[in-house]
Amino acid sequence: MIDLHIHTTSSDGSDEPINILMKAQQLGLKYISITDHDSIGAYRKLRDTKIKSYFEGMVIPGCEFSVAHNGKPIEILGYGIDLDTVEASGIVSEERFYDRENSYLNKLKEVCRNLNIQYSKDLTVKSKYFATQLLHADIRRYPENEKHFSKEVWESLNAFYRTCVNDEESPFYLNQLKNYPTVEEATSLIKKAGGKAFLAHLYVYFADDYDEFLNSIISLQTLDGLECFHSLHSMDRTNYLLDYCRENNLYASGGSDYHGDLKPKVKLGEISDGEKIPYVILEPWLKNNRI
Repeated sequence: MIDLHIHTTSSDGSDEPINILMKAQQLGLKYISITDHDSIGAYRKLRDTKIKSYFEGMVIPGCEFSVAHNGKPIEILGYGIDLDTVEASGIVSEERFYDRENSYLNKLKEVCRNLNIQYSKDLTVKSKYFATQLLHADIRRYPENEKHFSKEVWESLNAFYRTCVNDEESPFYLNQLKNYPTVEEATSLIKKAGGKAFLAHLYVYFADDYDEFLNSIISLQTLDGLECFHSLHSMDRTNYLLDYCRENNLYASGGSDYHGDLKPKVKLGEISDGEKIPYVILEPWLKNNRI
C-alpha cells in the first residue's frame, strides 16, 4: 500500500517528518511522499536522517504547489522532484510565505473588525499554517460569529477558502491568485526538476461542472496524471477518474491528504471508508527518484 499525499509541520500538518516515517512503517506502507504546501522543508529536516532506520519503504520527494487556473486556486502535486532545483526557483521560500500570510491575515482581521466579527487580537502567523486556516479556526471559537456565515462555510474550512476568500464578491476576498504560478509555470518547474505533475483532488474544488473544469486543465497538455484516490473522493468518483486516466493516457496517483490534528478524521494510508491506496497505480510511472 502507498500514500502519496502527506503533510507535516513544514506546512499545515501536525506531525514532524520523522514521525510520519515511523507511522508509515507501523502501517506497512511501501511508498510514501511528503507533499507539504509550497514547501520542501520536511526533506531538509530529514537530510541527515538515516531513513531506513525509521521506514523500510521508499520516499518519493514531493511537493503540493498552489497554482491559479481560470480564476480559481487549485493544487498541483509534483513527484520525484530534485529538491535543489525546486528550492532555487524561489517558489518554496519560507520568508516569502510568512510575509504573504501575515499580510493576508491583517486584511482578514480588518474585515472582521468592519463586520463586528470577533477574533483573537493576538492572532498571527507564526508557524506554517495559512492565514485562512488560522482565522477560520479562531472565529469559530466565538459562537456569536456563526450568524455571519452559511452553515457550510461555518463548518468547513475548505468552503471558507474556496467560496469566500476566493470570491471577488465576498468581503473576505483576497487576491491570492496574483501570487500563484499558472498550471503551465508550476508543471514546467516540476519537469525541470525531473519530476511528474499530477492534478490534486479534483472534487475538493468548487466547480459547477467538474468534467468541463477537468478538461480545461488537461487541455493544457502539461500534466502527467491525476490524483484519483483521495480521502474526499467517493469510490465512484475514484473509479471515474481512473477511467478518465486510461482514456486520456494519463497516470494515476493517490494519497490520504493526511494532516494530523488539522483533519483528525483523515488517516494516514487510507481514503474514504477505510479503503487503502493500491501500489499497482504507482507501477506504471515509478522511477528511481526517491530518497
